[in-house]
Amino acid sequence: MKYIQKAAAPREFTDWRARVRGTDKEKYGELPAAEKAVLINALMGEQGGLCAYTMRHIEETSSHIEHIKPQTVCRAEQPGNDLDYQNLVACFPREGMKSQYRYGAQARGHWWNPPLFVTPLQPNCEARFRFNLYGEVAALDGDAAAAETLKRLALDHKSLTEDRRRVIEDFIYSEPLTVTAAQRWIAQVAQRKKDGQFIEFCIAIRHALEDYLKNLEKHRRKRAFAMRIR
Repeated sequence: MKYIQKAAAPREFTDWRARVRGTDKEKYGELPAAEKAVLINALMGEQGGLCAYTMRHIEETSSHIEHIKPQTVCRAEQPGNDLDYQNLVACFPREGMKSQYRYGAQARGHWWNPPLFVTPLQPNCEARFRFNLYGEVAALDGDAAAAETLKRLALDHKSLTEDRRRVIEDFIYSEPLTVTAAQRWIAQVAQRKKDGQFIEFCIAIRHALEDYLKNLEKHRRKRAFAMRIR
């Protein structure tokens, strides 16, 4: 999961909200297509082109607008609360895509339990899950909320794990990284590129790079030991 720093809502969205405030149109279901398109592009921009839950690369045609706090809960609290920009993120897949993607937002459905939900809006979210060289993910030991979130979002889904593994292997092993290169990428891989985008699965890659360096060090020590006993 990649931490999302929320920005201000796009002007077109806030202008529309102002126009409908206090009317029966003040709800997410009434958001016009033009304003919705502006909204999802703003969300993708602040997320650097990554799905809020899975870190998959997304575009407008492959994503939807997700409410961290479900719409029904928002509307029960106060009319118009389901339009709070700070509660909105962009997620894979888009509405109506094949049901094979049973992870992330689709797996979560309408589940809502704040004490047990690690969201990408929490600054410490990146440190509460651990990925390995094979794309596998686990919650940190003793972190009940991370474990429940992992289960509810199905972040360990077989196909999602396989996608992460392929990206990690290509990143590290297509031309095996040197120690220096791996160290440099650990510092840089989760930063935005020049075009403002993040590298797909960047946090998973960073963790995998850390494991890769540990493996290189183990091999170095074994070789050094073998040379001493000859």
